[in-house]
Amino acid sequence: MPVQKLQTVDGFVVRDFADTPSSGIIRRGRKILQRSATDLARSATYAFAFHGIERGGASGGLDAEGDEEGPALIALMGELRDDLIGGQLELLPAKGIDGDELAAALDAAIETSGRATDTVELDFGDRADVLTAGVMAATSWALDGGLDGRRIVVEGDPDDPIHQALTEAVTAAGATAVEPKTAEGKPWMIWSTEADLMLVGSRPGAMNHQGAELLDVAAVVPWAPLPITTKALAVMIGRNITYVPDFVSASGPLVAHHLERSGTQLDSAVHEGLSSLDGGDDPLFMAACHRAEAFLATWQDKLPFGRPLAG
Repeated sequence: MPVQKLQTVDGFVVRDFADTPSSGIIRRGRKILQRSATDLARSATYAFAFHGIERGGASGGLDAEGDEEGPALIALMGELRDDLIGGQLELLPAKGIDGDELAAALDAAIETSGRATDTVELDFGDRADVLTAGVMAATSWALDGGLDGRRIVVEGDPDDPIHQALTEAVTAAGATAVEPKTAEGKPWMIWSTEADLMLVGSRPGAMNHQGAELLDVAAVVPWAPLPITTKALAVMIGRNITYVPDFVSASGPLVAHHLERSGTQLDSAVHEGLSSLDGGDDPLFMAACHRAEAFLATWQDKLPFGRPLAG
């Protein structure tokens, strides 16, 4: 996986494929690990491939805190400026960065360079609407009949805007948003909440195999990248719990505008893509990976090593 180490700031961008238009997220913090960025880029690669889009995954990291945060982000956007305005690289705001700040940093970098930009119109919006649309399409598919009357628990911080948007969407569709089980000093109790389906996504690797053993739901749908570990997936497969891959359900912010260029709506693409996998012998996750890898093989000589799951 090619890694671009930035020269003017402590940051990097990883891409699954060199010299290929790529998209992903960028995070900022005290120490952003390249390993986690590699996993996030892989999830993005599979998201594009699942939907039949010739684009690779990428992920950026910026180490900065306090007063250094703003200048460091401007420096990073300055180094990546040509790739960004040329469409070779798309970055969406994630941990430690919001869309308005990302857009302002690029504007500042452009102004400093004194070079005009009219190649492409960039959108750094948080895209909560398309994320919710994709998650809800995957949820409806997993429940095989819609959400009306179903019980759904949303894992994560209730104050998170995405968590709130998903909870509102769940109730608007006629489902009951189930209050997660809690116990002081026992955060793992959430996994034992009784419901029809759980939406999970508070952080990469949020659910490990021990959490998966506690599940009291028929299906799990991610609302963010890489929310479960490899061992958690194995437990769910063994317990016959449906797990929709994050690179399908949470793919909206990355793929929606690319799908729209060909006249395809995200919710339809998610539902139809999952339905195309139904009825095979492979677990759903593996079938989705095979679909993505079959498409990758049509335009890449070599597939990336490793599938998109948290360690």
